[in-house]
Amino acid sequence: MDLAASQADARPRGLLSDLGVAGIGLRSVKNIAADHELLRARRSGKIIVEYGRLRSVCGRWWPHCGNMMQVLWDMNFRPVCRDRCELYYHIPWGAPGFITLSYVHSGPATSMGTLYAGALVLDEIARLKQSQAIVCHVTNDRISDRILTRWGWQQHCLDWAGRHFIKRFYGKYPAVSSHWSERLTFGR
Repeated sequence: MDLAASQADARPRGLLSDLGVAGIGLRSVKNIAADHELLRARRSGKIIVEYGRLRSVCGRWWPHCGNMMQVLWDMNFRPVCRDRCELYYHIPWGAPGFITLSYVHSGPATSMGTLYAGALVLDEIARLKQSQAIVCHVTNDRISDRILTRWGWQQHCLDWAGRHFIKRFYGKYPAVSSHWSERLTFGR
């Protein structure tokens, strides 16, 4: 999971730019309650949250794996100037009970509420898929261990290089307040 820093960007981005090449032909989900079967069937996607509300969950044909080149590209050519974040996730073929949060794209204007909303949407996708856990590798120092712990994440693979985290469910998924459930179209 990585938060790419960015500079100001005045270019508007529409739904077409949200889909990208990896999502051609896949319908995006704007209402999780109405399209929960579609989310359950997909192996990878991109969650887009703006101003603390779900904009869409775009399907992807292949997983997005972020790296330092992607961070540099996003900083220079795809900056985020508003309260927005994109979370890329996928289910590895070798571990179908797990979700990998592979990359987070945001900017300096992204609020903690928007980032938290994206994390709640990912939790809901894990619940719909009956996943055992979500795993990620945090490379940005702006994401503190304390906030991750508060959001239910635990340090994982301590003998590996870097900061690896896991959010375990094993059939017990966190309750979401009605306020967030309504804002994010969970429909529980």
